[in-house]
Amino acid sequence: MGKEYFLYEKDAQKRIASITFNKPENRNMATMEDMHALPPLLREIEEDDDVKVLILKGAGECFGSGGDIKALGPDTVGFSRDPKAPRPTVRKRLIMERRMGHDAVNPGALTAIFHFCKPCIAQVHGYCYGWHFQVATGADIVITSEEALFTHPAFRYVMEAWPMMVWLESMGTKKAAEMMFTGRAFTAQEMEQCGLVNKVVRRDKLEQEVNEMASIIAMQPLDVLVVEKHFLETLGSMRNDINAPNLVGCMAHMLSTYMKLDPGDYSVLRETTKLGASGAIKERERRYPPKYRLSYSGRAAAE
Repeated sequence: MGKEYFLYEKDAQKRIASITFNKPENRNMATMEDMHALPPLLREIEEDDDVKVLILKGAGECFGSGGDIKALGPDTVGFSRDPKAPRPTVRKRLIMERRMGHDAVNPGALTAIFHFCKPCIAQVHGYCYGWHFQVATGADIVITSEEALFTHPAFRYVMEAWPMMVWLESMGTKKAAEMMFTGRAFTAQEMEQCGLVNKVVRRDKLEQEVNEMASIIAMQPLDVLVVEKHFLETLGSMRNDINAPNLVGCMAHMLSTYMKLDPGDYSVLRETTKLGASGAIKERERRYPPKYRLSYSGRAAAE
């Protein structure tokens, strides 16, 4: 399958793109070839300045039911219907693992989605199991329908390591332990309470909610979004590093003074020279839909 598994669409005017896992007849089950085809596609989207936000979603009745288990037995632990079949070599198993999520030089699918340099929204409905659960965990924002279910069935037969730290930080150790030890599926509401899901909505409102969120994000200049995404990734790994505040200051200065502004982008720093601080802030908020506007008491002259 490979690239045929992914349906890619782009709205250059809105600067929003989407990748749809497109194997609805098999609940979007992903083969190894499908997983390996994701990183090159993500790199192409990173290079495309017509895209500010990426949406991940699934065709048919679910986001995705995980990886094709038929390939896992022979390729990972040597289980085969043929008793005379040779066990896979350590080299073969290591290569497969690196391609799935740990190859720093040629990023695997899971590493690639986590390190994708633009905002990424997972639009989840139905089953979000296995590999697709890991993909959703690697997204920046997860919006889901009420009936969605989340877990990694591999917890019931093997230890699944990636992306363990992101997963633990999002869910909390206690709930992560419950999922790992029982393998049970968590509801969308449970995942929202854990912190791995941002918002739960009715199924018929899911696409509308995701598109609205993507449109709000796309109002930001592309350079702002990329640097903000880098903030999250870098500070997440440097939370206890005493140099982290200095890094934030340097990056913030770079962002505010050197960022590229495209036609239609709004910079409150630039507009302050024309409208004053209060006027620039008010004009910025006017551009957003009412429920996304920031309210200010008194004079809006400082932030």
